[in-house]
Amino acid sequence: MGNRASAEEQGTPVGPAPTVDEAGRALIERHAAWWQRQGLLYAESHGGPLGDLWLPLSDGTLATEDLEVTPEMLDIERLVGEALPPGDLEINGDAFAVRSPYARVPWVEAILGCPIRATIQGGSMRTESFIESWDEWEGQGEHWHQEWFDTLMALTEALAARSGGRYGVVQTLMRGPTDLAEAVLGPERMCLAMYDAPDSLRAFLDEATEVFIKVLHAQLARIPRVEEGYVNSFGIWAPGKVVRTQCDASAILSPKQYAEWFLPYDVLICESVECAMIHLHSCSLHTVEPLMTVDTPQAIQVTLETGPAVPTLDEMIPIFRRALEKKRLLVDGPLTDDEVARLKRELPNEGLYIRARKQAW
Repeated sequence: MGNRASAEEQGTPVGPAPTVDEAGRALIERHAAWWQRQGLLYAESHGGPLGDLWLPLSDGTLATEDLEVTPEMLDIERLVGEALPPGDLEINGDAFAVRSPYARVPWVEAILGCPIRATIQGGSMRTESFIESWDEWEGQGEHWHQEWFDTLMALTEALAARSGGRYGVVQTLMRGPTDLAEAVLGPERMCLAMYDAPDSLRAFLDEATEVFIKVLHAQLARIPRVEEGYVNSFGIWAPGKVVRTQCDASAILSPKQYAEWFLPYDVLICESVECAMIHLHSCSLHTVEPLMTVDTPQAIQVTLETGPAVPTLDEMIPIFRRALEKKRLLVDGPLTDDEVARLKRELPNEGLYIRARKQAW
């Protein structure tokens, strides 16, 4: 398997294993119960409007203009920050403190070979579709950018080494097979391939899913366990390995298309660990019904959107109620105290996690 085989080699956890105090042990028990669909969790997150992209460069400067990014340009030291003094794993509400390797980079897309462009004032990094035809993709052989992979591993190890045990290191933001197809192929080629190049699309999804799983487990191998488990990206402890995946590009698919073409690959990712969560947006809840037909992922996270054309709580609550029939559900976004109270009142509390985003100006 070439370079990809080396990615599967087991790394060694770096840094201290987080320790928990009495409150932390009690929270772990509540999280274990939550995975059994028992009990309610609540936490608050804080953030302001999206600002300029903070991108420290290896020459000691900060990027001030949009640019194409390559792995050697990143300043790992500044991205990780100073080492923290030792302490117990910190808690925020019903969630543990976590940090992930610089999540602005679309890491899996970069490892697959996508060019990465940083938009400084836009506050993000974007992929650029680079495949003009299936012959071009298939003619490239193996798709694996070792330098991007090595940089991600270096960031993961440095975060763990400098944590002081005070936060759980978690996987970086990783987009699932639907999003990888949209990024590499472009939305038009991805959608048309379901009809005019089905074998090529399935081969692509096979490979992209394999890369996702290898990158995920290479990170987990370098992350210290917490009380014989792991903490996921949303601060929830789990009694085993965890993953957070997503399918944002399902917004351009029908429920049938997602279920037939892309859901099986999300399931493969989720089956590679003990506890899995998939990220959705409130504007793409049509994927909930297909997800209800499979055992994994065990949990769904929904990011609430804002704006004039987004679903209201009145429209979403029946879908949330349906999801809670089988899954654990994290409702995550800007919520007033009254809206939080309404969710607690109108939804089953067993397996529900509400994370209210409060603006920090």
